[in-house]
Amino acid sequence: MIQRLQAGDLRAYEIVFRHFEQPLLGLGLRMLGGKEEAEDALQTAFIKLYRSLGQFQFGARFSTYLFRIMLNVCFDLLRKRKSERTQEMLEIEFAYTPGIELRAQLEEAIGQLPERMRACFVMFALEEMKQEDIAAALDLSVGTVKAQIFHAKQKLRALLADEPSYSPLERG
Repeated sequence: MIQRLQAGDLRAYEIVFRHFEQPLLGLGLRMLGGKEEAEDALQTAFIKLYRSLGQFQFGARFSTYLFRIMLNVCFDLLRKRKSERTQEMLEIEFAYTPGIELRAQLEEAIGQLPERMRACFVMFALEEMKQEDIAAALDLSVGTVKAQIFHAKQKLRALLADEPSYSPLERG
């Protein structure tokens, strides 16, 4: 498939996009906090993928390479947001369902985590990626990823401790 991509096969590109669209969009939503920004990041990530396909090393997993591109786009956008200081984080809108307040509180708390910690936590807990894949995507050791996830859970527990509602993180 990668060779087809590198050869400019647009059908292969579409297949890859459809396969990775939802996981990458979910990562973008949780990293950036807003649907429009996440969609923009997804488009940018696939443009960057298209432009960098010649640099792909076949020794690496393609999914790791693609998640790394998406994370880099998210980090760039977060840095831009930080430097501008004029944009407020977009609130994530949910359809009404029981537990909506807890979900909103959790999303807000995740948004308060430092970038690298947030990336590790989101990829592990929400995108259900293996720690080894997260380490490869972020160019970190597996031990560092484990520590970031551990500290993210602690920080989220502390942030949500003031809320009287049940925290899904209490079970570890």
